[in-house]
Amino acid sequence: MIGTRNLRRGMHEIAARKGDFTLFALFRRVGDTFVRPESPDTWDLVVSAPWLEGSRLKAIGEVIEQLSKSIGRQAVQRLSRVEVLEGDEPLVRFILRNIPVEDGELRVDRMELMDFDIERGVIFRAWKPKVKKSASKELRPVAAGSSRSRG
Repeated sequence: MIGTRNLRRGMHEIAARKGDFTLFALFRRVGDTFVRPESPDTWDLVVSAPWLEGSRLKAIGEVIEQLSKSIGRQAVQRLSRVEVLEGDEPLVRFILRNIPVEDGELRVDRMELMDFDIERGVIFRAWKPKVKKSASKELRPVAAGSSRSRG
């Protein structure tokens, strides 16, 4: 399996550059037929983040690029695939509701999650990102004169 310490570090580095993930997890599917002969222990990286916009292909490319900067291209190539999910997809909502993890390594065994039949998994984050408040200044009315009358 890909080193979870490095992957978690990569998740943190990407979050510092781009923003928090909603979901960041490694899953090994039961009976995965996409197993490469040279790497029988294959894992899928499944992510969701509000900053991943555009087509799914573009979002996958963004995750791979960012992860390669953090943990190296060789480590990324050890993944079987990268799945990017929208935040409102049923799988993401289910995991957020039933397996919340703000920041850690929650290990799961033998689960069926929608279209994913999971043999093993590690959930690093399953938490809605905090909405960052704008740094703009609050508008306040300007007083035209003194509130005390002179006279």
